[in-house]
Amino acid sequence: MTLTIETYGRDRLEQMLALYNAETAHEPHIAPLTPERFLALIEQKSYFDPDGLLVAVEDGAVVGWAHACVVPGSETWHDQERLAAQLRMLIYPRTRLKVGHILVAEATGWLARSGLPLQLALHAQAGYPFYRGIWMGGEPMGPASMPHVQLALEVGGYKLTQESIFMTMRLDEAPSPRPVAGVELIEHAAEIKHATQRESWRGFAPRRTRALIASAEVGSIGWVIEPHVADRLGAPCMNIWALGVREEYRRKGIAAALIADALCSAYAQGARFASVGTQLWNAAAHATYASFGYVPSCLLIGRTREG
Repeated sequence: MTLTIETYGRDRLEQMLALYNAETAHEPHIAPLTPERFLALIEQKSYFDPDGLLVAVEDGAVVGWAHACVVPGSETWHDQERLAAQLRMLIYPRTRLKVGHILVAEATGWLARSGLPLQLALHAQAGYPFYRGIWMGGEPMGPASMPHVQLALEVGGYKLTQESIFMTMRLDEAPSPRPVAGVELIEHAAEIKHATQRESWRGFAPRRTRALIASAEVGSIGWVIEPHVADRLGAPCMNIWALGVREEYRRKGIAAALIADALCSAYAQGARFASVGTQLWNAAAHATYASFGYVPSCLLIGRTREG
């Protein structure tokens, strides 16, 4: 049997997505992909380069694929003049380790031709221009529940440099508000700073809730309702993709007030599940989320490679 590496073409899409859906079926917070979703949310973004989407084919069948890209960061604070070399997706059967190793090597070679000294693999450093809202919520990292993917990246020279804990909960009812005296909460559509961020959220409606004291912002939460995970969960999920409180206003209940307000709004809009990714070391955040009913779901890993 001969294994070949091809660049992406729509003639392979059905097989690519069948493999993707089969290999992620155990993760309820990874939304299944249909051809329509792939075209709308991934291929039709302006910075999509089919040459970076590498497909492993054996005897006419797709046995794995990797998506490499060189694009600006997708978050508000990213400089749009600065590009990042990213391996954004790696899918192959856990019984076919050699396929994974070959795909990582090929994708790394493709990224290296950009001349950028650092390559990211399922890492949050430059955000998530592709698969946002359909892969573990807004968290651009790889779940440890796919150990064969982590193994292929490790062998390929990508070292673990980032860890988060992914927490989830059922949202059977709206939580009770947690008001803080003197703090006003204002919800609105999230401000989109640049084109890459706007495209990263294509198909979704990210929201932001701000905490104000005397009209001055002291904290905010970014959240979004994910409709596509309903195919696996049975109902939409609310994902928290950003949360911050100014240092001098921490430990006053403002973060909890923001979470409660966002969960209430999401519940009213039909969300019946919730998720969040936060740093593994952040015990204070873990405790706050746990107070609402969030429980640890899986470890998320980001990797980098130099050279």
